[in-house]
Amino acid sequence: MKLALLSFHNAANYGAALQAFALQKFLSDSGYDCEYINYINHSRAHEYSMSWHIYDCLKRGKLTSAAAFLVGSPFMELRKYRFKKFYKNHLKTTRKIYHNSKEAEELNDKYDKFVVGSDQVWNPICNGYDSAFLLDFVKDRKKRVSYSPSFGMSEIANDLKGDYRENLSNFHSIGVREQKGKELVKELTGRDAFVAIDPVMLLTKEQWLDICEKGNRTERYIFSYTNRDSQIADFFHTGYKLNGRKHYILSRYTRPKDFLNPQTRVKYCMSPQEFVSVIANADLVISASFHCVAMAILLNRPFVAVLTGDAGKDERIVNLLKTVDLGERIQTKDTTIEIIDEPVDWDLVNARLTEVRKMSVDYLRTALS
Repeated sequence: MKLALLSFHNAANYGAALQAFALQKFLSDSGYDCEYINYINHSRAHEYSMSWHIYDCLKRGKLTSAAAFLVGSPFMELRKYRFKKFYKNHLKTTRKIYHNSKEAEELNDKYDKFVVGSDQVWNPICNGYDSAFLLDFVKDRKKRVSYSPSFGMSEIANDLKGDYRENLSNFHSIGVREQKGKELVKELTGRDAFVAIDPVMLLTKEQWLDICEKGNRTERYIFSYTNRDSQIADFFHTGYKLNGRKHYILSRYTRPKDFLNPQTRVKYCMSPQEFVSVIANADLVISASFHCVAMAILLNRPFVAVLTGDAGKDERIVNLLKTVDLGERIQTKDTTIEIIDEPVDWDLVNARLTEVRKMSVDYLRTALS
């Protein structure tokens, strides 16, 4: 069976890269002939273009933001280079690039099924308000399958509900990533969607360790991957001490002092392989990133999950931790050092992962049969 996959398959984003790799690897290892549609619309084309962001900020008079993009450009270019190398080595895509649904219509007779997911591909802000990510270009509804896409929001805007309702109604099988996604599908179409695990969790710990950067790490450290300036500060307000260890930082809010501080290591330009390796060897992981938390769980590393306060975005992490019964690892105002240092029963977590992985595999195989 020949499958076409659709996702954010070329983003310089760790979660996007790892979920795209994981889904294709799982399907390929399961005997399917699959490749990603090399789909890049106008919005996605500019997502990681520093020159475009600088020009856009200048045009709107946001000089401080323009300066920040300018300073960050060399780091982003290095990061993009490493991501492109990863995609070239690990992903199979169509040679032709498609920019809109009209162009993608020519693919209808070339594949037996079309699978969209995962990541926030159903978040209109992330996908550029493009219904191609709802597979609107696929004429035969029997070929439309979703696996673990996220809406990334708690509700759909009224002016978009009609488009979502029509396209979701035409799916053969709908598997979403969170309970909130299931509720949105029910509200819009009356259909019961399956809540599937993210593609990264279709692979085992051993499979992820296989792609890690090889080499002996002698340095002990904690790793933080946050998306707001105050999140890591809030964590250290618990009184947690490094005790001679280093602090590896991945954040857009790094400052000159982070580069100069001998206790820190800025990791903004990591390749996806190094990202996995850093998590696999960390004493502790602190993150607001869904995929970072997911990888910490898969690799059995102690972690603290940080919520943003946005119910739609936080649903992803909350749902995941509820699935593996690790809700106490969410940072709150009552989090203490004792809670952070509490050992995790990884045998129980891994048994639960095996259980939910089987259910998601069964859904996917049924949807593709």
